[in-house]
Amino acid sequence: EAGQTKNTLVIFTSDHGESLGAHGRRGKGTFFEESIRVPLMMRLPDKIPHGKSIDIPTSSIDVFSTILDYTGNKVYDESDGKSLRRFIDESNINHSHDNEVAVSETDYRDPTAGDGHHLTRRLGDKPNFMVVKDNWKLTIPKLASSPTKDQLYNIALDPFEMNNMLGHNAASASTEIIGKAEHLKVLLIEWMERMNGGSKGYYSNPVFNAGEGRGDIVEVKSRRTWNHLPVWVSDTELMIGQPALIGSTYIRNEYLFIGRTSQGKDLGVYSISLEGKDGHFFDLTGFLTGPIHPGTHKRVKVTFQSSRQYEDFAINLDAQIRVCHSEGKDIIIKLQGCNSIMSGGKCHVTEESDEDDDAQIGISYKIY
Repeated sequence: EAGQTKNTLVIFTSDHGESLGAHGRRGKGTFFEESIRVPLMMRLPDKIPHGKSIDIPTSSIDVFSTILDYTGNKVYDESDGKSLRRFIDESNINHSHDNEVAVSETDYRDPTAGDGHHLTRRLGDKPNFMVVKDNWKLTIPKLASSPTKDQLYNIALDPFEMNNMLGHNAASASTEIIGKAEHLKVLLIEWMERMNGGSKGYYSNPVFNAGEGRGDIVEVKSRRTWNHLPVWVSDTELMIGQPALIGSTYIRNEYLFIGRTSQGKDLGVYSISLEGKDGHFFDLTGFLTGPIHPGTHKRVKVTFQSSRQYEDFAINLDAQIRVCHSEGKDIIIKLQGCNSIMSGGKCHVTEESDEDDDAQIGISYKIY
């Protein structure tokens, strides 16, 4: 009636889901999909393409930043969120870190009814952190010594989260699964370091956990319920996501992690190099050779650059990374185009509709 239909940003979302009997639970308060995952749909004609669905994990704290961005008020954004417009416009390149990761945090402790200086539970009685990357989800408590089980799920293969891939005894997990658990833990630590508030130390100062533990960063770094390995890698197949067109060049960054958790001598990395007929489209920077101390890891930045349309060769991409190291056989990491993963990991899906533009939903997300 006011004629503002095409000048109005409409967002449909929710704060949480409900278990409704899933996993024997009735409410929220868990990191299972039924509880933690919510809808997010946005509509803004001429700025947000209608019918577009983005299968990238995002967080509710990003919604406020997105509103400020689309309403021309980005300069006032002092929140911890980040505008989702980079995914809508396909301008994300993961410049300095992997920002296609969603983190959720909870603390189940409540002040007692008395003086309020005591809490009803102990830190780590339940999982406190969830980190999601692609189809992988890790939940972990805030105390290194917590008896709470760590949980790792592949949502694409196990959408109802019935198979904890760390198992009842995480020591039974395979080398590849341990590598993925280490990967998600590293992404969580990097996120905490970015959100630490400088000298405030939100994730490094125990005061923010009411004095329990040594600070989240130290506790999570120290926690390891799975086997120690002489060498682990985050991926044996590294998916290269949708590049962004910057000027006349398509650019995309991904990150490969390599570490050692076994005690004793250092892991020696002799070289990390590219192979394959499409290897010239990539550059490797960051850690490429040297020692990795026990209990630490290194990061390799994998950069794709080309003037050609990525889709021209994404399906049949012929490139791999070879890691030569001191612990035996070389490690090969296959670089995969984002449309070639058979587990449903597409860059994004665009669906067209014949309905009237004014009636269409603009965009939908996977949001946590």
